[in-house]
Amino acid sequence: MTALDKYLIKLKLIKAQLLLGFFIIVGFSTCSQKPKEVLIEGLTMGTSYTIKIITKEAQINVDNMTYLIDSILVEINNQMSTYIEKSEINRFNHYTGTDPFPLSPEFYRVVERALFWTEKTHGAFDITILPLVSIWGFGPSGKQSPPSENDVLAVLNYSGYEQLTLHLSGVQKKSPNVMLDVNAIAKGFGVDEVSRFLNFKGFNNYMVEIGGEVYCKGVNEKGKIWRIGIESPNLKDTDFMDIASLNNKAMASSGNYRNYYSTPSGDVTHIVDPSTGQPVSEISATTVIADNCIDADALATALMVMGVEKGLALIEELDEVEGVIVKRNENMELEKIYSSGFIKVAFLP
Repeated sequence: MTALDKYLIKLKLIKAQLLLGFFIIVGFSTCSQKPKEVLIEGLTMGTSYTIKIITKEAQINVDNMTYLIDSILVEINNQMSTYIEKSEINRFNHYTGTDPFPLSPEFYRVVERALFWTEKTHGAFDITILPLVSIWGFGPSGKQSPPSENDVLAVLNYSGYEQLTLHLSGVQKKSPNVMLDVNAIAKGFGVDEVSRFLNFKGFNNYMVEIGGEVYCKGVNEKGKIWRIGIESPNLKDTDFMDIASLNNKAMASSGNYRNYYSTPSGDVTHIVDPSTGQPVSEISATTVIADNCIDADALATALMVMGVEKGLALIEELDEVEGVIVKRNENMELEKIYSSGFIKVAFLP
């Protein structure tokens, strides 16, 4: 049983005790009030989060809500951050045994879903990527310099999703050198977990955003479907590249225009192709809209690796998923390639 589940059970008991005495008061007070926006902000997973809740409730204890949301996110961080020394993922990464390593329910769900997308993308999405991104200078050590070809080949020998076997309550590594990095899916999972918490609390209109990954439910303070800006890979642009309307949908983006470093031979980006061990450069950015954020998050990264043709082909195969891929043309101008249903889903009247 997870920490969130334990909290939800306890909350149910408290609500049951209070409901009989207070339902009349709450009913009359909420009917006479206009919806208002409650803003909750904080830091998590090396980035920021923003939550907007639209409610008619007379009072919301923002400090208490912030504490409860932070508790959920802190637990996820302690499970999945490679930057926390004693996190669960680091314990797995430093584990040298070949017996199955037991995982917490949350971490297990993330690994299980990650491996699902690994199969769907034919290895383009791969959470055993940590050794590869580390030798390119994008791991916890932060030393940014290109590796030798021999270093890349050596790491490729013990990375790859084939090195993992998922068991009923844990995961087994074939080589003690296998290390996981779930950064490309954890923020999406965090968005989904906070959304699940808000659903249980009875909120029907809200927006949850962590580091640019977002889920929107219902309507905003003006009674309109939430509209979320999509950042342009050209950081000099002051306007959003697009503005998407999210009707009970999640949206996640990935790109190579922020996290990179320059060398005499060119820019080195933080997204690495698991099959070649080389940074990707064909695509500038991707955005995916899906029913939940964990899937949108994983797919946005996968499209960066797969390229335009294979990436769009995958999106067209999937139900309730749309995407846009941004690349530079021969004149170095940004070109947007939409999936067949993206405009209908994202650009609502």
